[in-house]
Amino acid sequence: MSRLNLAHLALTAAQNIQTADEVRRDPAVVKAAKQFAEDSAQAFRSGGALAREAQSSWRRHSPLTKGAGTDE
Repeated sequence: MSRLNLAHLALTAAQNIQTADEVRRDPAVVKAAKQFAEDSAQAFRSGGALAREAQSSWRRHSPLTKGAGTDE
């Protein structure tokens, strides 16, 4: 069985951490992350509006609510 080279493993881990940090701070990545966050927030708002409109439409068109207390 081969032995682990702990020094090599530690060096590789340190290099990967440094690379990940550089990528995280890259201006293009930061800009894309901010845009993603904004787009996600807008998608949630739009999804909520869609759900509310679908619910309202269901109530307007449902045969169970037509004529039940309305003048339709």
